[in-house]
Amino acid sequence: MSLLTLDIASCVRVTNKFSTCRECESACPVETISIIENQAPSFVPNDCVGCGGCLSACPTSAYKLDDFSVINYIFSFLEDENNIVSCKESAIPCIAALNSEEMLSMALLSQDNILFDKSHCKDCSIAKPNVELIESRVEETNFLLEAMEVKKVVVFEDVASVENIEEESLSRRRFLSKATIKDVAIVKQKFENKVESLSEELKEHLVSNDDVKNIRQKKVPDRRKLLSMAMKRADVPSVFHNLDINDISFISQKIIDETTCTNCQMCYRICPTGALSSNEHSGFIDFNAVDCVKCSSCHDVCEPKSLILKPTFSMQELYKPKKERLIKFSIKRCDECGMPFSYHGGEVMCNRCRVEEEEAHELWGTR
Repeated sequence: MSLLTLDIASCVRVTNKFSTCRECESACPVETISIIENQAPSFVPNDCVGCGGCLSACPTSAYKLDDFSVINYIFSFLEDENNIVSCKESAIPCIAALNSEEMLSMALLSQDNILFDKSHCKDCSIAKPNVELIESRVEETNFLLEAMEVKKVVVFEDVASVENIEEESLSRRRFLSKATIKDVAIVKQKFENKVESLSEELKEHLVSNDDVKNIRQKKVPDRRKLLSMAMKRADVPSVFHNLDINDISFISQKIIDETTCTNCQMCYRICPTGALSSNEHSGFIDFNAVDCVKCSSCHDVCEPKSLILKPTFSMQELYKPKKERLIKFSIKRCDECGMPFSYHGGEVMCNRCRVEEEEAHELWGTR
């Protein structure tokens, strides 16, 4: 049985108490993942079937399975020049472990169309919810391939004689995977993971000091690095289409309402990948779409709702990524404390000094 773990330093539910993300909970076919308001996701290890649905659903790749790596699987798939993905093959637990971003990367890097085998879904206990996920992701992937003018498709259907698919290649891979577990330490770790995966107690997640250090780090998921590599090898289309933002699930573009933004700094401080950024004096907010994972954390934390999703996404951002300046602020030094702050008119006084001034006058009874 696979052991599911959650890197809470990467989970937006942990890094932002205002986060509305419930992607893992929605994707779990056995409903063992639960999210209580203002808390990290929890689950019962023994209830997890190890399908990998939560791995692909999580925008920041916070979930991990001890016996499956999506990136390793994709590279192995590409190296073997095999165009069929099947859960019959032990290297992938379920096709739902791949999201549309990963399917797109596979299609761009593959020499042929890709067939996702549906033949085993009819006998699978978790088929119904996972099949719906896979079908929607295949549809999105083909839509993007068409927009990119790529003459390839991905297909989700029954594959005849799937039992005989590249048997020699699969046998070689199984041999290599067995050869890598000879080390005693690895065997011991696998045993410990096995024991932990059988636990029937609810596994809750608490933030430690080490987690706080990791939370401060901005990390772009490996799947986005893979897509960036694939895009560099892709032919540039004749037209860069503007897609409806609802037609692409893993990336976005943004605008800022300059009339309501207070430069509170929360959006780029909370961004898990560094897609939103500024300088040391908070004089502007920049946005790099290619690093955005559409987790919505920045939108959830924006109190005046000044940060807005663009209604469309330009495919040019995938081919020619660039930083865009969303807003620039007038920065002045406070007359009281000398610290730089975002100036919006009136007294040249930062918000902190202004609050202290008001509190002082209240104590003195002069206001």
